[in-house]
Amino acid sequence: MKILIVTATNKEVKELRDKLDFVAQLNENLSSYHMGILDIDILVTGHGSVFMTYQLLKTFSIFNYDLAINAGIAGSFDYFLELGVIVNVIQDQFADLGFEDKNSFFTLSEKEMLQEDSFPFTGEVLRSIGTFELSSVDSLVTVKSITLNTMHEKIENIQKIKSKFNCDIVTMEGAAFFYVCLMENIPFLQIRAISYFVELRKVENWNISLAIKNLNNAVFNILMSLQ
Repeated sequence: MKILIVTATNKEVKELRDKLDFVAQLNENLSSYHMGILDIDILVTGHGSVFMTYQLLKTFSIFNYDLAINAGIAGSFDYFLELGVIVNVIQDQFADLGFEDKNSFFTLSEKEMLQEDSFPFTGEVLRSIGTFELSSVDSLVTVKSITLNTMHEKIENIQKIKSKFNCDIVTMEGAAFFYVCLMENIPFLQIRAISYFVELRKVENWNISLAIKNLNNAVFNILMSLQ
């Protein structure tokens, strides 16, 4: 089984790399590993939808995969998702692709520039295709996510986004990952660890180290389940 793990930065999967058997550095962004019967490639894309889209499509054009896993940290809009909690993203959406009109934001669909249910969208939303009957995935909290290329810290902007999209978490790459995988018909999972709450920027309240530790353990458990 050939698996692609996709992440924005090296540090988000460093602990996982250390548990795998290194095979080769395929290019600047892509490296290859073994774990038992699994062939695992790790792709580092950089932050943001554009970089995710380019690196993922470039990789899919060269190699075939049975499963792609987007692993990374995320911000939570709700305090019930504690720092370090691992979540399975079942829905994602581009939340900054559209138009500002006075004090409101309108999506492409709302401006009739995108058909709501045109593939791979369902009512402008991108949906996951399942958990593959893995207990290591079924046990995770399921969430709805949005993707922003600009992170907001003004309370009024945060409240508008949360109210409009009814979302649980936010990332900078997730919807792009969903979109490419759906378009290319590649089975996929998006696994995220909560590292901060979406609020006025309070770096002292973040816990990136805990999130990364838990993330790496969760992805490793998923790989163990796949063997």
